[in-house]
Amino acid sequence: MKKTATWFIINLLCLSKVIGATANCSGGECNFDNSFHYKSAKTYCTQTLVYEKVETDFLYFTIIKNGKRCDVFETQKEN
Repeated sequence: MKKTATWFIINLLCLSKVIGATANCSGGECNFDNSFHYKSAKTYCTQTLVYEKVETDFLYFTIIKNGKRCDVFETQKEN
């Protein structure tokens, strides 16, 4: 039982790193792949992103490469 639980936790941790959220942004409008929080959003950040790894939250997302936080003001869960 302990071996099964350990194996499950290790696989879950590995899969969560492999399936990270990515963003495509242009002019403050972003589309997200593999995000649990939203599929698209509007933000005050005007940076252009092409398949950039991000960490999403309900009110903002963080660009992993440079640590910049972008607040979102309009989101859609589905396209």
